[in-house]
Amino acid sequence: MANKAPTKMRDNQPLNKQKLTVVENNVKIPVAALHANWKDPRFFTKYTCFTVDLEGNIKLENYNQWRNETTWFIKDMKHLLGLEYHIFWSTIVHNPSALESVLSFVQNAVPMYLMPELDSLEKQQTFSLYLDVRAYVFRVICRFTVVKENPDSWVETEYLATLLYKHFIVTVPFMLDIIAIYGRDNQQEVSRIVELILDIQPKYQQDFRQGLSYLISVFTVIQNRCESELLEGITKAAQKDLALYAHDCAYTLNVMVEISPTLRRMCADMSCEFAISNFYDNAVLVLYKKIQEVNEKSIYLGLLNDTRVELLEAFRSIVTIQLDKILSGSGDSLLAADKFISILTECLANNVFVSDYKRRYDTEEDLQIVHSGYKSVDRVKFDFIRKAYSTVEHNAVEQREQSDKQLVEFEAGTSIGTPQIVHDSDETTDNVSEQQKQHNLQTIMDLLPHLDIDLVRTVVDRYDNVEEAISVLLEQTHSVEDQLTGQVESEVNIPNDPLDEFYLKTGIDRLNIYDGDEFDVMVNDKVKGTIKKGKGKPGEPKTLNELLDDKSHVRQMRHIYRQFDMIADFDPDDDEYDDSFEAMTESESRHVKLAKGARNELVDDGLDEDSDGENEGETVEPDANPNTGLSFCENPEIARQRYEEKLHSKYLRRHGTVAPSAKNGQSGDVRGKPKGQGQDAKVLQNRKNKNENKSSVANHNRKQGATYKRNRGMMPS
Repeated sequence: MANKAPTKMRDNQPLNKQKLTVVENNVKIPVAALHANWKDPRFFTKYTCFTVDLEGNIKLENYNQWRNETTWFIKDMKHLLGLEYHIFWSTIVHNPSALESVLSFVQNAVPMYLMPELDSLEKQQTFSLYLDVRAYVFRVICRFTVVKENPDSWVETEYLATLLYKHFIVTVPFMLDIIAIYGRDNQQEVSRIVELILDIQPKYQQDFRQGLSYLISVFTVIQNRCESELLEGITKAAQKDLALYAHDCAYTLNVMVEISPTLRRMCADMSCEFAISNFYDNAVLVLYKKIQEVNEKSIYLGLLNDTRVELLEAFRSIVTIQLDKILSGSGDSLLAADKFISILTECLANNVFVSDYKRRYDTEEDLQIVHSGYKSVDRVKFDFIRKAYSTVEHNAVEQREQSDKQLVEFEAGTSIGTPQIVHDSDETTDNVSEQQKQHNLQTIMDLLPHLDIDLVRTVVDRYDNVEEAISVLLEQTHSVEDQLTGQVESEVNIPNDPLDEFYLKTGIDRLNIYDGDEFDVMVNDKVKGTIKKGKGKPGEPKTLNELLDDKSHVRQMRHIYRQFDMIADFDPDDDEYDDSFEAMTESESRHVKLAKGARNELVDDGLDEDSDGENEGETVEPDANPNTGLSFCENPEIARQRYEEKLHSKYLRRHGTVAPSAKNGQSGDVRGKPKGQGQDAKVLQNRKNKNENKSSVANHNRKQGATYKRNRGMMPS
């Protein structure tokens, strides 16, 4: 498209709202100020990095090639800085090579701790040329975070935050590299950049938290790598990797908490203090000792000493936040004081870290701030920490055990020196011992002020350890006479063990706690109690068959069964028995009663009741085959016959005539003749009608019918 020079439609508008007018074919077309049309099509070169050998020296194999490429790189950076505001942002957003060119230097720049090596190269122009590259790249990075360059070139803060985050112009790894490269000599400007992006875009805070979590996890990775390398034997390549990796992480963390208060508070919230102290003792010191065993003149020993200094300073910067809260008098002073003491308590597990920390920093002043700022803090914890971080006591113990320890001395602003063994004279040792006794005496008197000072001094002279002296005093001061006279037994009275005496008398060794007592089966024929052997309780069945064969419960219940076992003999022809049995039957059943002279004939009470007393007093004729006694159950034929007669009588009373089935010879009969004799056409028709019409009538009386049959004895219960 044939474009002429664009003109602004309106001045004093932010970049995201500006429109530029372009004339195309005599037609004015408005185009956004941030658009791909305005990007610079230039292909930006990438920076060529240096190489570092196994000895830690910077190597530049082809100086002329590096100088030419770096010169072109500087020209690209100058060209990028000289672009207009809207063209600059259009190029950064829509030309990937521009941002990749900046990132190439940030990712491959020489770390600050290797800058002296770069300055010592034979070609002095190399160092000056590198400094020029470093300066121009930093100016480009600063332009990323400038909200307003001049009255006509500015952008809204919200839009800038979205632009940086959405197009990945500024990321957390990018910021960590900037902190490591420019954090020390451009501290104020780097601090402004970090605080700006954390303020305008809250999403960066969450990203930085994840970045800090990863940085802390790297400490664990390095520690595991050190342990594996120690088992296999450390090589020069491993020395270089681990030493540079550990120092780079410690350096980045320290600079980060120095320049940014927000990141420092973030580290405090994530409790990075213990991770630092643990990494100090379990990774850096272990790696230092192993490298020293291989090569005492290795350059990585000094680098690891610098790593230790960086870790101590980072730890100090993070814990200072709690002291600042106490000094400011904010509402969470008590929480800050308690957390400060908790941090120091957790770090006591790492002895070397604690020792180096209290050499470098005065912990007495910190504890005074904690105590004066909030006096209601736990006194027991406070005294414990104060004693553990006491410099005087530490020096005394250190001089007493100096032949077994190596001391690492710090200089203000310098790295840690090589550990050396220190020897003092016997006179100095005696003076220190006397001071230690006096300190122990004062400590015990503070804890137990009610004791006599002569008694305490006697015990302190005999025991060097304060804990042992306090233990003896607490055990021996129950006697008032001992307190007044100051006499203390030389040894604690321990009673003799009766088992030892038993062994001396009998020669039987101590096997368990029952040796020699009433339960000892080795010396007593009859012991107290029951000795259990095997599974289960004594006297119980041992196997399943024994349990099933056990009928003792039957014998226990036999007296209950015998109550129902009284059966008297009777005469079947005894009239008195017949009358009594008949009366009992009539009283138990309201449906069935016995007539005189026929014990097994049943009379339907319902028929008598429905006939309104017409048939009252009549008896049923005896059966053709009478039984002398009661049958087990009623004959089903008699029951069916009685039921049919009952139905016919009810139909007769209601309708005044005989049921059709009785008139016509079972017109509704579906039973028919027995099987094999043939059926009438009427029976077959009745069966068909019943089958077709059975769904029209409810069939809910099956349970009732089954109950009726069961009550009459027609089926087993």
